[in-house]
Amino acid sequence: MIEKAKNILNKKHLLIIGKSEVERRKFINDLIVSVNFEVFRFPSNMKLFDEYYDFIKKKKLYQPWYDAKSYNGNQILDFHWDWISENNSLIIMEEFGQMEERWRIELLRIYLNEIENRKKGEKKIHLIISQENEDGLTEKLAKVINVRENEKRTEKQIVEQNMRIIDVSE
Repeated sequence: MIEKAKNILNKKHLLIIGKSEVERRKFINDLIVSVNFEVFRFPSNMKLFDEYYDFIKKKKLYQPWYDAKSYNGNQILDFHWDWISENNSLIIMEEFGQMEERWRIELLRIYLNEIENRKKGEKKIHLIISQENEDGLTEKLAKVINVRENEKRTEKQIVEQNMRIIDVSE
């Protein structure tokens, strides 16, 4: 199952569900050992957007294109979104289902849009999230995903083509 997940991760984001938190973590650990990406593992069980923001500041997951003595929160987030679009790293957010709903969906929308809008061969961010179950996440993302003009796929198809659910209990 690890090899299959590794191959999927090269093309899509992964949502790891099933079994216990410990078993999901072990699956992710086994998976990241075999991939060749720079890995950024966010703190498990983030509940607030501030925890996400603090982590990107701490790890400097943003690259300002101009020098300043300091940057405000909006600038850091803008730089972070640019960093996401220009990077070929693996982001891991475990037990992400506990995060504030509004921010959880917004962050996933940004990551999904990045992979959806990439052309073949371009750098792309890779994302692994884990939570107890799918909990309607696909439907929620389908409601907020950006759809290109003249798109023939439905919003749900776009989400499903860019994020694969892996149930570790199977």
